[in-house]
Amino acid sequence: MSSQTPPSADEQYQPQWSAWARQFVIIGLVIAVLYALTLLTPVIQVLIATFLFTFLLYVPAEFIAARTRLNFAGGVLVVYLFLFLFTMLVLALFVPELIRAINGFSADVSAFYDTARTYLTNYQAGDAYIDLLGTRFVLDSFVLPLRDLLLGGGVFPAGGIQAPFDINRAVSLISSALGGLVGGVSGLLSTIFLALFLTLLILLDLPNYQHTLFSSIPPAHRREMMILINRVNRVWTGFFRGQLTLGAIIGVLTWLQLVLMGVSQAVTIAIIVALISLIPSIGGIIALVPLALSPLLQGSSVFTGMSNTTFALLVVLVNVVWTQVIWNVVAPKIMGDAVALPLPVIILGIMLGTAVGGILGAFLVVPMMGTLRVILLYLLRKISQKDPFPDESAPEIVDLAKL
Repeated sequence: MSSQTPPSADEQYQPQWSAWARQFVIIGLVIAVLYALTLLTPVIQVLIATFLFTFLLYVPAEFIAARTRLNFAGGVLVVYLFLFLFTMLVLALFVPELIRAINGFSADVSAFYDTARTYLTNYQAGDAYIDLLGTRFVLDSFVLPLRDLLLGGGVFPAGGIQAPFDINRAVSLISSALGGLVGGVSGLLSTIFLALFLTLLILLDLPNYQHTLFSSIPPAHRREMMILINRVNRVWTGFFRGQLTLGAIIGVLTWLQLVLMGVSQAVTIAIIVALISLIPSIGGIIALVPLALSPLLQGSSVFTGMSNTTFALLVVLVNVVWTQVIWNVVAPKIMGDAVALPLPVIILGIMLGTAVGGILGAFLVVPMMGTLRVILLYLLRKISQKDPFPDESAPEIVDLAKL
C-alpha cells in the first residue's frame, strides 16, 4: 500500500482566494512596486551606493567570520574598523598631494593663459602651421577666431561685432563653477556617509534576511532559486573582481608611463585615470581627458625640446596603444563570461545608467544588465516548461547565522 505525504498546514488552511483573486493581487503588487520605484528617484544614487557598499563589504565580513571566532556581525564591525583606519591613512597621504596638485594646476593654467595671450597678441597670419607628408596646413582659421575672442575686436562669421573679452565675467563664471564643484563634492560625501550607515544596518541584520528568504521558498523550487541566486552572485562577483583588477593594472601602468615620460603629479593623475577606467567600455576613453591636461599645461621634464601640445598628444597616443592591449588581450581573460553582453548593448546601457543614476549608474548598469539576462533566460526556460538549469545541482549556501 503506497503512502502519501500528508498536506501541509498551509495547504489545509481555509478559506483560500480564488485563482482570479490571486492574479489580480499579483498584478496590483507589480504596479505598486513600479510606482514605488518612481518615488525613489530622488534618492536613487544613495540606494545604488548602498547596494554597492553592501556587496563589496559583505565579502571581507564573511571571510573574517568564517575564519575566526567572530560571528558575522563581529566580522562586519571589524571590516568597518579597517575601513575607517584605511580612510584616515588615505586622507593623510593623499590630501596633501591633492592640494599640491590643485595649486600647481592653478598656477599652470594662469601661466598657460598668459603665454597664450602673449602669443596671440603678437600672432601674424601664417605663423601657425603643421607640415604633414610634405603638405603645409595653415591654422589661421582656428587661431584668428581664438585671438578675436580673447583680445576683442574680432568679427563673427555672421558679420556681427564681437565684444572684447570680459575678464570680470570670466572670473564670475569660474567662481560659479568652483561653487558648483564644492557643492557637488559635499553632496557626494553626504551620499557616501549615508550609504555606509545604511550598509552597516543591512549587513548587521543580513543573517535574518537570509533566513527569511530561504524559509519562504517552497522546497520544490529551492534548487532552482539557489542556482539562480548563485548565478546572479557570480555575475556581480566576476564583474567587481575584473573591474578592480583592471583598474589597479591601468593605474600602476599609467603611473609608470607618466614617471618615465616626465609628467608631474603622476600619482594623482594615475589614481584619477584608474577610477575613471572602472566605468565599463567608455571609461578608458573618458580617462584620456585628465591624462592629457597635465602634459598640455606643464610639458615634460624628460622631453624638454618638445612643445606641450605635441607632448600631450604623444602621452595620449602611448596610453591608447598599451590600454588597447589591456582591454583586448588581458581584460577578456580576467572578466571571462561574467556579464556576457554584446558591446552595443553595454554602451547603450551605460548611457541609460548615466542618465538615471549618474556616475554610479554608469558603473553598475553593466552587472545589472547581466543580472537581467540571467533572470530572463531563466524565465524563458520556465515558460517553455523546461529545466532552466539541466544537470546542475543546488550550490552550497553559507548560513550566515551559523558563522
